[in-house]
Amino acid sequence: MNELRRGAIVSFLFGLLGLPASTLAEAAAAEHHPIQSAWPHPLAVAGPTTAAEMESFIDGFMAVQLSSAPAAGATVSVVKDGQLFFAKGYGYADVDKRIGVSPEKALFRPGSISKTFTWTAVMQLVEQGKLDLDTDVNHYLTGFKLPTPFGVPVTLRNLMTHTAGLEDGAVGYLFKSSPAGLVPIDQFLREHMPAQVRPPTTDFNSGANASYSNWGTVLAGRLVEIVSGQSFDDYIQQHILGPLGMTHSTFREPVPPELNGDVSGGYEFEDGQLERKGFEYIHSAGPAGALSATATDMAKFMLAHLQQGPVQILRPATEQLMQTRTLSPDPALNGSLLGFYETYINGRRIIGHGGDTTHFHSEMALLPEANLGLFVSVNTGGDAAATATRLQTAFFQHYFPAELPKVSPPADAERRNERYAGPYRVLRHSYTKFEKVFTIAGDTTVTAMPDGSLLMNDQDNKPARWIEVGDGVFRKNDADVFVAFKDIKDGRAQSLVGPFSPIAAARIPWYETGSLHETIIGLCVLVFIAAIAGALRNWRADRAQANGLRWARPTLALTCLLLLLFLGTVSAVLAEGIANLIYDIPASLRVALTFPLLALVPAAISIFFAVKVWTAPAWTLGRRLSYGFATLAVVLFMLILDYWNLLGYRFG
Repeated sequence: MNELRRGAIVSFLFGLLGLPASTLAEAAAAEHHPIQSAWPHPLAVAGPTTAAEMESFIDGFMAVQLSSAPAAGATVSVVKDGQLFFAKGYGYADVDKRIGVSPEKALFRPGSISKTFTWTAVMQLVEQGKLDLDTDVNHYLTGFKLPTPFGVPVTLRNLMTHTAGLEDGAVGYLFKSSPAGLVPIDQFLREHMPAQVRPPTTDFNSGANASYSNWGTVLAGRLVEIVSGQSFDDYIQQHILGPLGMTHSTFREPVPPELNGDVSGGYEFEDGQLERKGFEYIHSAGPAGALSATATDMAKFMLAHLQQGPVQILRPATEQLMQTRTLSPDPALNGSLLGFYETYINGRRIIGHGGDTTHFHSEMALLPEANLGLFVSVNTGGDAAATATRLQTAFFQHYFPAELPKVSPPADAERRNERYAGPYRVLRHSYTKFEKVFTIAGDTTVTAMPDGSLLMNDQDNKPARWIEVGDGVFRKNDADVFVAFKDIKDGRAQSLVGPFSPIAAARIPWYETGSLHETIIGLCVLVFIAAIAGALRNWRADRAQANGLRWARPTLALTCLLLLLFLGTVSAVLAEGIANLIYDIPASLRVALTFPLLALVPAAISIFFAVKVWTAPAWTLGRRLSYGFATLAVVLFMLILDYWNLLGYRFG
């Protein structure tokens, strides 16, 4: 069948189903084509057979994880062949009261898995012709419009694949510790609108622009409100939770009184014991992460997306469209669907979503070829946070094993690897606000090794060796994890895409690397201390000068003191823990950011003095060089602060 005829028939069929033909744009060109020589060879197994065997397997896994991490509790559900196959709670929903986790009653916080409910709502409205995936979102928005500085409109397809080019942010406003600060969704969007730092993607066969965005999902939730005429919470309740019989789940915050007593506590392991933390309110950003749900209710949602439950909330053609690979960073890598993302484990295509709050960590994974779905959530942060992901991996390793072929570097690896080596930084971070500084230690350094491999940290931030198995495509030496280097320019790759398709990374110049900036800051601290000591040591001699330079060293010392006070105060803020920042901007941080502003005036005067000292006959060459070097350190320090948005009050 030729492409023209196929396109006409597909458009006709989707027109009959009420789906705009534009929703198919780009999907046909985004297929997955693994590199067979490096691809796992699935073994012929039947998957899980009995609930008793599964219980034994998961019991053993959880016994180790919950005690070694440790974690307060976890909840698990598995669906298979159209029904709930297994559900069980582990540990405690309330440690102090010794209330165990019930998979039917204990409400966990699945975090960003909430987004799949938002995307389901969007696809329901696409199905009805009320939303279109490729129409400028500004066509629907009321009250405010999304700026388009690059002249390219943002579409729902961009939002669903995290390719709208938006910066990310969260600190001080995404979570709240009480409902007092909750505002309507449209107000949240206007007050915390991120900058668009890259053009939205138009070629969905390139994932180099992908940057995960909570704000973008909240925007999609607002579109649901506008075109449906209902609040987001009401829409989800009426069109998803209600029809599926998810009677023990809610997006509402605070949680309705009839459910409030069943909400699991969120815990952190501190000072040798599990400490319960307060309820995390997703500050008016409900579409991105406000769901509270039980494991058995999540089973009903998984069955709906496997098109196997007693109630269908999407037509089969719509569900198929939603599960179609839409963003393809590279044909050999995982891709993004419309709201879900792919993870290939042992050669099996898993579609799903993960989710994290500060204290809850969850995974939802669907294996359509086996009519299977897994949901797991753990209610404890810290080392226990990885429990959900570890169970997902162990589950598919156990029930769907594969043989991983060995790989070797190509003969010309040493020459080829030079194009990939260098520093990279993930696109998902703030570009215009102070929280950009949280990426200072997060750069990925790719090093070409003598044996032809690349040395680079893996998804667990542990050093790993990577072998090139295709043009620019590398596999982790001992696992079926793939990355690809893209956009070769002047003999160097400019982009790095990896196993998590919604987040890409870009090469950065050496002078922007966090490690260099940290080194400079460390040297500046030593210089500042020396400058202060020098001013104190020469206090009497400086006062005796009559050439207008008597204040040179004291002014420079004051500048250095203010910058050291900034570092000390910031260190004290960070020492109090992330909880001190996540819910609100503390006054202590505002105080810290005041010190560099106060230092600007004496810094400018010090620069003036740095020029003047070279004409002062009383100053020796050594003292001139010392003063000039210290002034240069102040300038470099200020430039670094400005680079990381720490010069001023740049809050989200």
